Parts: sequence; structure tokens; C-alpha cells
Amino acid sequence: MAYFVRIYVYACFALCALCVGDASAGAWTLPQGTVWTKLSYFTQKTDEWYSAHRQWVAGEVLSPGARTRYAFEGRYDSHAAFLELVYGVRDCLDVGVQVPYFAQRYVDQTRDRPLSSTGVGDVRGSVKLRLVQRPLVLSALGAVKAPTGEYRNVDGLIPVGEGQWDVDLGLSAGRSLWPRALYINADLGYRFRRANVAVDRDPGDEWFCSAEAGGRLASRLRMMGKFEMLRGGPAREFGGLANRSQIKRIRYASAVVYFDMDERTALEVGARISLGGRNYPAGTQWIAALTRDWRRTE
Repeated sequence: MAYFVRIYVYACFALCALCVGDASAGAWTLPQGTVWTKLSYFTQKTDEWYSAHRQWVAGEVLSPGARTRYAFEGRYDSHAAFLELVYGVRDCLDVGVQVPYFAQRYVDQTRDRPLSSTGVGDVRGSVKLRLVQRPLVLSALGAVKAPTGEYRNVDGLIPVGEGQWDVDLGLSAGRSLWPRALYINADLGYRFRRANVAVDRDPGDEWFCSAEAGGRLASRLRMMGKFEMLRGGPAREFGGLANRSQIKRIRYASAVVYFDMDERTALEVGARISLGGRNYPAGTQWIAALTRDWRRTE
């Protein structure tokens, strides 16, 4: 059981990292000298997941990716906070950093005490370079996730860090539909995942993509809808042996509402609903965030 709990938590790390960011930014970059900040909170409580492999449940054969309950009435409660800062180095170049904090708890009928862990996770640095401005905005994306969170290879322990490096490369394309107060945006990227040498495990590279559309509903009210997908390959362990039971896939649909408190500050609330996957938690993530930009004044 501890093996599957650990897989579950890795999946939570990945999807949180995937979804953190400003929905209205997309391919667009900040004006030079602007600092943009965001504090996000995510929570999910679930007793279901998308299975990692073929299995028997109540006399029925479930294929990989089937939505099913965790064994022994298992339940996972996850809470995460992300602090993100982005700086406009030039009008066409942004750099950023993202710091996560996790508090998670897993319980089932086989345990007298819940498994839990809390702490700062793996820090991620990012860069965005605008390549084209018309007729659409096209930007190159890059990110590096460092193993700064504590990783402890203890059976049954839920670590707050993954113990390995990730490097993301991608493209983002967006277009304003002005004079209508609408925009569309799409991202496509590839994540190179390095091995965790402490446990001789390579988690497998991943493709990720998203498509979104948003617009203004009223003078201070905006809304965004988004589709996200991630497809990972098999992990490799113990000298390079492929483990297909650790393939990760997920599809999500999100809806977010933004309230502009003033011209620089916005409050957002939203939900991300799982549409299907493999080796990922099933259910809904609830999201709340506060964003603000600090612009240079002449």
C-alpha cells in the first residue's frame, strides 16, 4: 500500500506544478521592470484514483486508467500553497520562481495512525521569451525544478520533495480577440525528468499541453475555461528496467472566476475536474489565489 501512496503523492506534485500560473498571462510577457506576484492555495480530498495497472476489484477486472476507490477505504487529503514571483527583465523577457508548501495526509483501515508530511517542496525557476507579437503572440518557455524539498526514502513515508531534477521546454501561443474582450491561448511542452540517484529511479519524461479561453464579463469580473493534459512514459528502476505501472496520464477541465479588486490586484477562485487519466487522483481540486503586479513608475 505504501508503494501506491507514494505514486499518488508524486502525481499530486506534478499536477500542482502544472496548474500554477496566471490564466490571463499565457504567451504574453510583462512590461519591463514589472514584478508580478501570486499566492495560490489548492485543496483536494478524495478516495478515488485512476488505476495504474490492470487489477481485480470485487470480482471485476479493471483496465489501467479505470476510476476506482483506493483499497481498504483509503482517503487522501492534500493541501498546497504556492508563492510565485515573475519579473519583466525586458518587454519580451520574463524570469520567475515558484516555491511550494505541502501538507498532506493519508489514512486507511490498515493503519492505526495516518501517514502525513508537511514542508517546503521542490522550487521551480522559469523563463519566458516572446518571439513574435503579431498576428499572434508566440513565446518560448523554459523551467527547471530543483530537488530542494526534503526527500526521505522510508517505506510508507510521504515525502514533500521528489529528489530529482526536471527541465521543461515549450511554446505558448496566444491571441487577443479585440474589440471583443476575449482571448485564446495554447501551450505545448516537454518535461525532461532526471533520475533520483538515491533510489535508482527515473520517473519518465512527460508531454504536457493546455488550451484556454477567457474574457471579461463585467467591469471587475473575468472568467477563464481551460483544458489540460499530461502524458508520461514508464518509469525506469533497478538498472533501467521499465515499470509501466508508473505511467502517468491526466486530463483536466478547469473554470476560474477573477474579481479585479483594483487595476493591479485580483482575487480568483476556481475548480479543476478530472476527466480521465492513469496513476492520478480522481476528483476535483478547489483553488483560491491572490495576484498583484508591482509596476515601475516613471
